[in-house]
Amino acid sequence: MNQIAEFRARVQKHTEDIWVDEPKDIFLIKNGYIPSGAGRANQYFSPLVMLSGEVRALGIQIFPRLLEFARSGKFSLEQLKYMIDSMLRLDCGVIAFFGLREYGDVLVEFRKLSAEIETMEEMSGALEDMFTLTNRYQLWLFQIFPWYLSVHFPKTNRDELQKLCEAIDSI
Repeated sequence: MNQIAEFRARVQKHTEDIWVDEPKDIFLIKNGYIPSGAGRANQYFSPLVMLSGEVRALGIQIFPRLLEFARSGKFSLEQLKYMIDSMLRLDCGVIAFFGLREYGDVLVEFRKLSAEIETMEEMSGALEDMFTLTNRYQLWLFQIFPWYLSVHFPKTNRDELQKLCEAIDSI
């Protein structure tokens, strides 16, 4: 079995393992532990917000588009490799730092191995696997996010906003 096939098998197994059972790195974040120490003022909320945004973008924008490009026939394998390298560069640097070490390591490995992929079929398969794994992580992050904090950010209405503007203007 070649490196790409081995990688795909590991990603598929990891996805299966976390389908119902919470990943270890999600458990650690949820309980306030980030191995890198990320999070100013002794809190883990800001890394959680960062991770939620980055993983959501990977799951609903980056990997679906890359998969679409791979299947479209409009891009060469070399162009796709360049896109992958470019589009994942930032995320590979921050995902593990902000607490998703296991997923971050997989993302880094995918970015490196994608340069070795020899066929568009193999690339599409690897992208499908990463797309599924990423969205599973995104769903776990969604589950642990403290949505109840939103009560501290109530919406305003037009009349309240007008009063606020008038009060500011009177200063």
